[in-house]
Amino acid sequence: MIDDSGAIDAVGPVAGGGWPTAGREEEAREILAALATSSGSGVLLTGEPGVGKTRLADLVLDLSAATGALIIRGAATEATRGISGVGIAALRVSGGSTGSPSGLSVVSALLAGARDGAPRGVHDAASEGGGDPARWIVLGIDDADQLDAASAAVVGDLVRTGGVTLLLTARSGAPLDGPLARVCGRGPLVVLPVANLSRAVVLRLLTDVLEGPVDGLTADVLWRITRGNPLLLRRVVGIGLETGDLARSREVWSWRGSPGGHPRLHELVAADLATLGAGETKALEYVALTGSLPRATAEYLAGPAIVGELAHRAVITLTPRGGTDEVTMSHPLHRQALLAGIGPLRRRQRYRELVAAAGETGVPDPGDPAAVLWRLEADLDVPASQALVAGGRALASGDPVLAESLARHVPGAPGAVLRGQALIAQGRAADGERLLADHGEATAETVALRSLNLFWGLSRPGEAHETMARHPGPERSADLRVAELGLALFTRATPATEPAPSAGPAPLTGTAAFLAGAASGTGPPETPARGPLNPLVADAATVLRAYRLTFRGRPARAAEDFDRGPLRLPARWPAMRGSAAACHVHALVLAGRLREALLLVDTYYEEAVRRAEPSEVAIVGHVRGHCRLWAGSPRRALAPLREARALVDEHVPFPMRVFIGCEYAVCVAALGRSQEAFQELDRLRELIPGDLGLRDRLEFSRIRLLAHSGRLAHATDLANRLADRYLRDSRLTTGVECAYYHVRLRPSSRAAARLREAAGACDSPLFELFADHAEALTARDDTVLRGIADRFAELGYLGLALEAASAAPGGGHAARRRLDDLVERCDGHRPPWPPSSGGATALTGREREMCELAAAGLSDSAIAANLGVSVRTVTNLLGRAYHKLGVHSRRQLGAVLPLSADREGGG
Repeated sequence: MIDDSGAIDAVGPVAGGGWPTAGREEEAREILAALATSSGSGVLLTGEPGVGKTRLADLVLDLSAATGALIIRGAATEATRGISGVGIAALRVSGGSTGSPSGLSVVSALLAGARDGAPRGVHDAASEGGGDPARWIVLGIDDADQLDAASAAVVGDLVRTGGVTLLLTARSGAPLDGPLARVCGRGPLVVLPVANLSRAVVLRLLTDVLEGPVDGLTADVLWRITRGNPLLLRRVVGIGLETGDLARSREVWSWRGSPGGHPRLHELVAADLATLGAGETKALEYVALTGSLPRATAEYLAGPAIVGELAHRAVITLTPRGGTDEVTMSHPLHRQALLAGIGPLRRRQRYRELVAAAGETGVPDPGDPAAVLWRLEADLDVPASQALVAGGRALASGDPVLAESLARHVPGAPGAVLRGQALIAQGRAADGERLLADHGEATAETVALRSLNLFWGLSRPGEAHETMARHPGPERSADLRVAELGLALFTRATPATEPAPSAGPAPLTGTAAFLAGAASGTGPPETPARGPLNPLVADAATVLRAYRLTFRGRPARAAEDFDRGPLRLPARWPAMRGSAAACHVHALVLAGRLREALLLVDTYYEEAVRRAEPSEVAIVGHVRGHCRLWAGSPRRALAPLREARALVDEHVPFPMRVFIGCEYAVCVAALGRSQEAFQELDRLRELIPGDLGLRDRLEFSRIRLLAHSGRLAHATDLANRLADRYLRDSRLTTGVECAYYHVRLRPSSRAAARLREAAGACDSPLFELFADHAEALTARDDTVLRGIADRFAELGYLGLALEAASAAPGGGHAARRRLDDLVERCDGHRPPWPPSSGGATALTGREREMCELAAAGLSDSAIAANLGVSVRTVTNLLGRAYHKLGVHSRRQLGAVLPLSADREGGG
């Protein structure tokens, strides 16, 4: 599939054309400026093989030709050395009057004079050839470092007496005192290094080549393993397409698995590794085996000179960490290829040398988990108890992969339990559960972790409850109380020890107070009966506390706790870290701090991508889209939500899978794709077992889908019923959101009063603004509505600002200009339920409901069955509605009801 030049045969969307030159626009402008202003001989582009020097030079030469310059192109290779005259292969002319005899005559005269030892100037050659003596001539030579001495001298004569400007390419590190010095007929060359592509450019390039969106994690992995080298990137993509590892899933291109582990990719870097000396290769093997090696240990093993040379050549990277430098491989493909070539005997020998070096240098400390693993891999005698302790330390410090490696050396149940915990921390919920179920004793710690994993990781709430119920003993340990409350948050159950939630922001007590202290580190570190929380349970405790605060009416408190430190992102469990980050952002949004949330969520996303954790990227990515929906632009929200949905797999905690799917469904409904939106919601409903509280999230999303699809009566009725239920159950945040939808869809004094009371029981300034908006809608106060629109806009909630402004007609030219500006800032998206006028406002809720179903194409009998009424009732209500609306048939309803274009969605 891939030839020596890196060209990819017809595979998928890259068939039939070369890769675009992306991300080089600024460099091309810089080179053009240097060519035009340089008083020397021209410009030399340098860079590593495959970086795109030739493509960039060709682009610059094309741009120069477009300005009327005469272009001479050629390449110096080993094959042209020793040829008489100018040893440049494939010499060709272009630019200006490229096909005219005069242009070719100028070049011929220049080269003929150079070969004859009597070089002519541009003016003389042009006069002799009948051309323009003022023409700018640029000679481009690829691989100019391959020029022989005679050819370089001829080129130098052309530059000095012929007025030719050079654009050359050469590999990085090519000596400038050999042939390249001889071409400098008018002074030194301007040397411009060509860098590899940035991550942002790689994402743009992949999107263009694959003709569709690429998830950020895949783009980041491909950027890291290729270091942004265009040729290597092209080859890696070709392999991925051929093998099917790089494939489109749910409209997004993703690479499943580890691209760096493919054997064919190892072949791509074999030439690089072959240039290393024996000492350099040996040094890299130490780094490849350990992943990260203290500099002192590396220099003891390989010598400072070799370490310095490898760093200079960018083969390794030196990163400050803990007061010393850590040595890591710069190129992941190099590491994978080296590891694949180390056999078991040499592997054991290298680890023994590492152990000896650590003993001499004192780094790492003998008790360090990495040092313990080195001794184990060296086949030295290490007590199982020491390996177990080291594995526990690795897990607690946030390195579950190291913890799993150590656990494999611990026999029996202790090793299996540690390994099970490490697997759960890596998102491998099913594998972790099997080990804990088979080998874990019924300790409070194991029971709590299994319960949390069964629900969050495996969506098996029934087994989670059964596991908790089987634990003996009347007292609930710290771990069990966290697990108990975690289940209660999503299963509508209230733990026996959990007090009824307060209607307002009162202090936490009982289990909630313990959970708050356990999650923040401010509470008691242990209970009288048990020790401190298991590290993974502690991570879950942080997430649970954040969710409890956010969804029980205290999003401002949750946001402040994240800001000030009582709540911190979990360090050990990536999926929980992503969940906590999403909750932090969501809390900011609900607290009226959307602008802060938009900045923070991008930071969280970039950090998750750098850690290469798919579950974390999916979770944080979805809340990026969530923020953009709140900002009033579903068009900008679609890309991150689509990416998050594509990355969802079994490693994403079960509740987050539901949240991601719901937000995606709302987004596509807002874009007019209601049928797809309802199908997504139906798919999610099938995934939720039993009567989980997560079904409530589906119902809240259903309100939004109904509203966006134009079924306002259904949406209004559901919002009213759910608001009552949620507020009665003290689920204040979702209750406020439902009450706010209800009053926006059908303003009334009663609905506004309910919203005001609910908002007062919470701590969010945004909720108070919701209540202000509701009261202004009820009073039909245009001046107040425009003021509320300004307040929403100042906070960044542009969609709500547009909605409030749209409900305030009049106001003159300034108000209309303000409204147009809001529409533009929302990317043209308008509120899906604009204030209606005319007869539609006179319909009762039941009449409106009948009309919506009739407009959707349902017959009278189907409407009767759907609503549980008689056909006669449907006929009578539709007759009254037709009279009020001034229409005579179903087909005319669409013109007077604000239904979306895609109103055939389910639901």
